[in-house]
Amino acid sequence: MTDVLFNSCKEVQIMLIKIPVLFLSILIPFLCNISICSQDLKPEVKDKIKKIAREIVQKMSDEEKAGQVIHIALPGKDIDEVSISEIKKIKPGGVILFGTNLGNTEEIRNFTESLQEEAKKNKLLPLFISTDQEGGRVIRVKKGVTDFPGAMAIGQTNNEQYGFDVGFITSYQLNKLGINVLLAPSLDINNNPENPVINTRSFGSDLDTVVKIATAYERGAREGGALPVIKHFPGHGDTNIDSHLGLPIIEKDLEQITNFELVPFKKSIEDGARAVMSAHIVYPKIDPKYPATLSKEILTGILREKLKFDGIIFTDAMEMDAISKNYKKEKRGILALLAGADIVLLTSWGKTTTEYYEMILEGIKKKEFIVGERDIIEEALIRQISLKIEFGLLNFSASNVTITDADILEFLELRTSKIKEKMNFFKKQNIKDYNLKISMDSIRTLQGVISPISAESALTYQFYLSRKYFQEEVKLEGLNLISEKRFLKLVKSNIHSKIVVESNNQVDLDKLSKLMKQSPDSEFIILHTGSPYLSFPNHPKLNVILSFSPTKTSQTALIRRVFQSSPDEKVFPCNLNLKIKK
Repeated sequence: MTDVLFNSCKEVQIMLIKIPVLFLSILIPFLCNISICSQDLKPEVKDKIKKIAREIVQKMSDEEKAGQVIHIALPGKDIDEVSISEIKKIKPGGVILFGTNLGNTEEIRNFTESLQEEAKKNKLLPLFISTDQEGGRVIRVKKGVTDFPGAMAIGQTNNEQYGFDVGFITSYQLNKLGINVLLAPSLDINNNPENPVINTRSFGSDLDTVVKIATAYERGAREGGALPVIKHFPGHGDTNIDSHLGLPIIEKDLEQITNFELVPFKKSIEDGARAVMSAHIVYPKIDPKYPATLSKEILTGILREKLKFDGIIFTDAMEMDAISKNYKKEKRGILALLAGADIVLLTSWGKTTTEYYEMILEGIKKKEFIVGERDIIEEALIRQISLKIEFGLLNFSASNVTITDADILEFLELRTSKIKEKMNFFKKQNIKDYNLKISMDSIRTLQGVISPISAESALTYQFYLSRKYFQEEVKLEGLNLISEKRFLKLVKSNIHSKIVVESNNQVDLDKLSKLMKQSPDSEFIILHTGSPYLSFPNHPKLNVILSFSPTKTSQTALIRRVFQSSPDEKVFPCNLNLKIKK
């Protein structure tokens, strides 16, 4: 498969109607002629990479093997005594970073470089360093990575190219900071409106949207430099329990999920996806005992054998209640690896990481990973190290192993040059404007079609908005920003007014619902940056406008889409399986 930056000139022209003519004159010829190299390996190069990985694994001690299949979290924004101790003790194959680890761009680079140097000091392979940077409400890196809207917002545009480009730019920017694994995209189809955890993290509630946009995101991210991880296999969309807090159960059989939940994963794997994350969900009609993360029937039988996936499998965080509370008496790390996982993901340090390390090391010593003629732990390590080679980690200066094979080096050099070529194009343009374009195109109504409000009519509205970027945009346009006191007075007086308010969660909506009942004759617009799967106020003169995303750019987009767009450019209802609660 060969990807190009944009798939057709026609799509580009439609997508960029509002981009300046000069930008288009440069963009169209470039996009229609550039040839971006495929990241699919030639079979002979793939075999060479696997051979080198196998040789590395065969030289490892049992202690190194036990640590390399574990990824851990660390405290702080720099290397401290805890981090040094953890890396020395656990010998992890990777580290996952959260918001508490991530400061400004310089701090992030210094931290990731220090982590790699510490790994080298301990004679370990370069680390996979990962984070959840899904966009929208799941953004770990605040500086140095564009604040694109989340998956559901991009899905609402129905623009495959947006998915590809957001994936590419996000992946590239993360990789430049030293974060080489992107724990996205979610391939879950959020067809259950009661889903508390996936929600706006899904690209949509219908199969076609997720297949089209989510898989494009993965392709773009894979070309951006960091390793994207598709999740949560075999599907977390049709649940009403958060696996962080409980154990979801889905009563579907293999045929049902094959025709629905598995379709995006199948397409992405066929496109060349290299990494998958499992879900902590029980499918009792497939495996009555274990959730997917611990299930050989699901990870090996379905993912490896049925879908022919030969990349690496991450578990979701093993500390989540679905695993840690429901299977605490089991050898969870060993079960996951025997089921088919390659990486046991932990989001802590100290007692938990030590427990898993000792558990897996004991399993190696007792030969619990020897199944027939296979060594399961070695197979997992070979897959992980092969991807580290493929994504250039062993060519870092902070690597104890250097790749010298000419064919592999040629592949890596070509891949790097094409990534730079593509990103240089984006850098010459304005990514910030492109983000705003995507964010504006994603704006939808909860229900019904509305026309944007003219500049003259906008002056008749009162804006009660507390979010910083909402306020900045309203002030910039010279609109009527009012105080809470003024807002409450307008509502309680029941004078016919036109009022614009904001919401992000059910608490906000419940408060607004009570207040709106006091003013049945007024007209209200709610600018909603949170989940669309909530109970919205029942008011005869209410329009709810959705961004599906709380980012700065999404806030700006809401104001501009409703109050600055041409009245002819109607805002259409969202394409989602919603329960409109009155």
